[in-house]
Amino acid sequence: MAKKGRLKLERPLKAYALDQCALYKIKGIGQLLKVLLWNGTEDELEQFLNNESNYNVFLHKKTNRLIQHPKPRLDKLQSRIAVLLRRVAPPNYRHSGVRNRSFLTNASQHSRPGPAVKVDLEKFYPSTKFIHVYAFFRGKMHCSADVARLLTRICCYRDAHLPTGARHSEVLAFYCHKDIFDKIHHRATARNGVMSTYIDDIMLTMNSASDGDLKWIRGLFSKYGLKINSKKSRVYKASQPKVITGVVHSRGRQLAPHKQHRKAGEHFAALASLTQESTEYSAHARSLMGHLDHIALIDKRFKLRAVGNRLRLRKSII
Repeated sequence: MAKKGRLKLERPLKAYALDQCALYKIKGIGQLLKVLLWNGTEDELEQFLNNESNYNVFLHKKTNRLIQHPKPRLDKLQSRIAVLLRRVAPPNYRHSGVRNRSFLTNASQHSRPGPAVKVDLEKFYPSTKFIHVYAFFRGKMHCSADVARLLTRICCYRDAHLPTGARHSEVLAFYCHKDIFDKIHHRATARNGVMSTYIDDIMLTMNSASDGDLKWIRGLFSKYGLKINSKKSRVYKASQPKVITGVVHSRGRQLAPHKQHRKAGEHFAALASLTQESTEYSAHARSLMGHLDHIALIDKRFKLRAVGNRLRLRKSII
């Protein structure tokens, strides 16, 4: 969800080939400034990018991750780049940031029975370095060296890596590493399987999926300086339920994870012990409605439960 005060990113109705992107083959800085809708000069842009206060940096309370969130003026530039790249026709296996695709469509690709390999990339954005971004704009987009350098400076946090809290990071990280994703996709389809990606999650359901495939993928990313999260990456046997982007597929059924049901139960219990006048009641009610809505989104059997509790609880929310 976009933060208050920020415009939502465009989800284009039409898509075009990469070589039709407005960022493709930009050879002059003047042309780049027009494409980015920057009203100042090149020197003014360089000076602006040298400002170390262009980001709000903080620790996320729940995940304890360091977030680099661009301030409005830089966000506008980065969002323009994100919009232009989102207009490029995505491959069928990409499900994040694409109109009519979501974590649910990503998970649904793996409803078929069979063994699978799940891969979680570790620190995907911080691992996508200045050199990766420059190589994309210079090598894949065929921009001139000075244009590619300036684009990379706009996109990277302190000329180091993609920022963790910026809106362009998802689509740009994907295109920086698309060659790797394409190789993994080819491996899956060559074995009559399917592969899908959702931000830093990769899933392959294919014949004879094994630890050898996981090792091969680990080596592939390692060549480009990226690591996979060993704790979250694994191989599923054909008989095991598969968990993909927070959705469980088991014996032909799509289910919400036990964790979601458990959290909903905890909020039900908390509400039962509180009065509606309590300051904690509204917080638990909001969280409960969120969990129930999420469960119903995954498993339609719980839709009526979510709707009924929302009607009951919304009157008590302050």
